[in-house]
Amino acid sequence: MEQLFSLRISCLCGSVSQSVPSRPAVDTPPNLSLCHCNTCRYSTGLLCASYYPIAPPSVPSSITQYEGGDGWTRHFCSSCGCHVFRCKAAGAQEVEWELATGVIIESLNSDGSPEVTNYTHHKQVSDTKDGGIAVWIQDFLGTKMELLESEVPSVSPRASLDDDHLPASCDCGRVSFHITRPNPRSHFPRSNIADLIYPYCLTDKAITQNPGNEKWWIRADGTKYLGGTCACRSCRLASGFEIQTWAFVPRSNIFFHIAGPDSKETVVPLDFDALPAGTLTSYRSSLGVLREFCGSCGATVFWHDKWRPDLIDVSVGLFRASDGARAEGWIDWWTERVSFTEEVENGRSGSEARRARALIASLEEGLRRWGSRGQ
Repeated sequence: MEQLFSLRISCLCGSVSQSVPSRPAVDTPPNLSLCHCNTCRYSTGLLCASYYPIAPPSVPSSITQYEGGDGWTRHFCSSCGCHVFRCKAAGAQEVEWELATGVIIESLNSDGSPEVTNYTHHKQVSDTKDGGIAVWIQDFLGTKMELLESEVPSVSPRASLDDDHLPASCDCGRVSFHITRPNPRSHFPRSNIADLIYPYCLTDKAITQNPGNEKWWIRADGTKYLGGTCACRSCRLASGFEIQTWAFVPRSNIFFHIAGPDSKETVVPLDFDALPAGTLTSYRSSLGVLREFCGSCGATVFWHDKWRPDLIDVSVGLFRASDGARAEGWIDWWTERVSFTEEVENGRSGSEARRARALIASLEEGLRRWGSRGQ
């Protein structure tokens, strides 16, 4: 018997807010995967993407389309950058549609009962070189996630500290920059301590306000930056996916590559006010907070606010590190917690909240396991 689900969805700004029909399924709901391919990472700025199969939706006018090199046309909100749909030809007259899982608020069966869909496998992990985020998400609700061993290197590429800059770019190439190693100027910013380290909902402000002016973003004896995962509602609805991955990098260590009319690049320090029009698209997600994304392919790029203007959250999925997607030669990953894990169910209900909680629980367990290696 065919099962049909109605999926209620929304992006962060609300320009995309509607219900879409699932793709008809026989007897059981579809299994979901986490995709780690280069196109998914570079077009989202994240380390993985996940989609839900749907019937052809009504696509609102507030959507921008981007044709990736993998055959999929991605649809993201023109205002906030949230990925919503993707589609590709599936035959002479058919088009296959999928929905970014992070935008799903609620899903109901045609008889009113909740649907039960689980993450079961990883896809195209070999593109990451080092296993990417898949090394931290090995099971879902107690069941091991399928992953072909041939896709994952038995030994991760050796992380090198010799490189003096790390390139980064979105999928279409409109956004292109590099970061440099920490230097004396990297210590100039002042910042509250991130929720990644101390959960704001549980920690006294006297601690999170960083009275000792700790430079918590500088790691590994001054050779790397702190990186972490985030499950907050805003990051989910700004990207369209479940897990955001950020590196905390001083603005003084970020340099943009600007293409000139003669095809020559100009490299300039990051100054949001001086970048050529159209390089980045900005969305104010809350008072004093700006998120930047590529207006062409939809990749998330930066998060920054007026209280710490010289310390920028950079989307790790854009980095092109020689040692792999996790860029461990540059990033020291925080393994004790997922930032804003307490918000993972915010704005969701039923099976969507349950599935999101289970995925983040698996990530947290994997991070702790990863962090305890050698102890």
